[in-house]
Amino acid sequence: MELLHHWCTNTYSTMTDDGVQQLIWQTTAITLGFSYPFLLKQLLAIAALHMAICRPERRDFWHTRATELQSQALSGFNSMEKQVDESNCVVVLLFSALVGTHLLGDRSRFHNLASSSEHLNHLVSCVNLMRSVRSLVLENHTPFLFESPIRPLMTARNPKPPYNGVPTECRRLTALIKQSDLSPSSIEAYDAAIDRLFWLFDLTEVPSKVHETPRSVLAWPVQLTEGYLTLLNQRRPEALIILAYYGVILHFYRKAWCIGDSGASLIRAVDAHVGSYWSPWLRWPLDMIDSS
Repeated sequence: MELLHHWCTNTYSTMTDDGVQQLIWQTTAITLGFSYPFLLKQLLAIAALHMAICRPERRDFWHTRATELQSQALSGFNSMEKQVDESNCVVVLLFSALVGTHLLGDRSRFHNLASSSEHLNHLVSCVNLMRSVRSLVLENHTPFLFESPIRPLMTARNPKPPYNGVPTECRRLTALIKQSDLSPSSIEAYDAAIDRLFWLFDLTEVPSKVHETPRSVLAWPVQLTEGYLTLLNQRRPEALIILAYYGVILHFYRKAWCIGDSGASLIRAVDAHVGSYWSPWLRWPLDMIDSS
C-alpha cells in the first residue's frame, strides 16, 4: 500500500509535465492495473525506484523491492496467453513505457556495471526493448490508440522537415553517412534513424531547453527500424555515433530522476568503444556534456 500511495501522490506527476497526461498515469493506469496485475506490479516497481531517491537512507531496500516487483511483472507479462489486440494494446503500451523507464532509472543496475562496454550494452538493450513497442503495438493498433483513454499520451507536436530546431552540429550526421562506404540498405537505415533523431531534437527543443520529466524522450527508440537495430547490435561505428547524439537529448533530460546521467554515460561509453578514428564525430556530444 505504501508504494501505491507513493505512486498516486507523487511518482505519477514525474512521468510527464502535462496535466492531462499526469491524470492518465495517476488514475487510468491504476484502474487498468487492477485488471492486469503485471501492469500494476511494474508501476509499483517504478514507485519503488522513485522511493530510493526520495528516501536515500533505505536506498538498497527500495532498489531490491523494485527488482523483485519488476521480475514479477515481466513474468506475468510473458505468461499472458492472448496476442496483442484492441482489448489489451493500451495495457501493453503503458507496460512497455514503464519497463523502458525502469531500465533507465534503475541506478543500482546502472552504476554496478564495471566497464564502459557494459554501460553500452545496457543502454543498447534499453533501445532494443523500446523498439519492440513498435512491433507489438504501434504497427497494428495506432488508430485505435488515438481513440482510446490514453489518447493524450499519443498526441504531441509533430515537427516536419527541415526540422528548424535541429542544432547545426547535429546536422553533420548526414555528412557522416554520405562519406562512409555503406550498402544501400545501411544508408536507408541510418537516414531513417537520423530523420527521427532530427524530429526529436526539434520536438524537445534540445539544447535550448532542459527537461525535468521523461515526456517524449523515448519516442526515438520506439520509431527505429529493424535495419538500424541490426547495425546497432553489430556495434557498427556509424550506428553508435547516431546513438551518442541521442545521448545529448538524454543529457538534457538529466533533471528527470529516471534519466539522470544516462546521456553522459552513453556518450562516454560510445567514445570508449569506437576509438580515436571516429573521435571528431563525437566532439560535439562530448562538448555538450562537459559544458553543461
